[in-house]
Amino acid sequence: MKMAACRWLVPSVQGLLLCILALHLCVQDPLATAEHSAAANASVAANASVAANASVAANASVAANASVNSTEETSLTCQSFQCSGERCYQDEAHANETVTCHNETYCELYRFSSTNYTARCSSACGTEMCRTNSSVSTQQCALDCCGSPLCLQLNASSYGDVPPATVPPTTTTTTTPRAPPRNGKVCAAFSCHGEGCFKGKKSVARCIVGHDFCEMKKMGLNYMAGCSRACKAAKPVCAGGMKAACYQECCPATLKASCLKLDGKVHVNSAGQVTPAPLLKLMACGVVLLLNYRVSASLWG
Repeated sequence: MKMAACRWLVPSVQGLLLCILALHLCVQDPLATAEHSAAANASVAANASVAANASVAANASVAANASVNSTEETSLTCQSFQCSGERCYQDEAHANETVTCHNETYCELYRFSSTNYTARCSSACGTEMCRTNSSVSTQQCALDCCGSPLCLQLNASSYGDVPPATVPPTTTTTTTPRAPPRNGKVCAAFSCHGEGCFKGKKSVARCIVGHDFCEMKKMGLNYMAGCSRACKAAKPVCAGGMKAACYQECCPATLKASCLKLDGKVHVNSAGQVTPAPLLKLMACGVVLLLNYRVSASLWG
């Protein structure tokens, strides 16, 4: 009787164990599913973060490249030459003489006289313009000043810089314009406004024959540099507090680089100047010696 009861209990215990195992698996699967879902969400978030960082880095790189390209595009190219003769700036040969400006933002055609013109880079268009209210000044002034590459017109008619009407000759000859001969020497060539604005200027121009000196003039707060005929004309020399037009620097031009120091000090080379004071002193000494000799001769005679 006891053995029969035990045999009946064995299948019941086995069934109970199977039920417990099934319940355990049902409880564990949702937890595993939740853990798998959390891992998947973490992976998606990580991938999204990496993509966002890559996008930000790419945008920053594009912005940096755009900034560099913008900086490179701001360099200004201007016509750069110096010529002598009435309205000589119209010669076609000058149109191909250019220079890349350093820190200057304008191109300027400046007239020193009716036969002396300079095209160069300029920091500002503050100098008095030649043409005002349909009248053209004959003094030192700017014929043209503009702020885009190679913008100088180099045309006398557009500037109003035309000679009086004359009867045209019966015959005309066509000549090919030629640039004036150069002497191979170079000078700093620029114009700027403001105290110390000339420091660090690098624009240079080749001098024409006969212009063997470099000079920098000061006119109020305006400074202009270029080739010059002679340092002996460098008067008056700038002094402290001087408001009138004066010479800040003047020196013999060289073949390699501009001789202007552009350090704010007065540098005026006196080469080529013949000062009368030493000659007068020498003549006075000669007269004194001659008189002394005659007096001595008369006393001993």
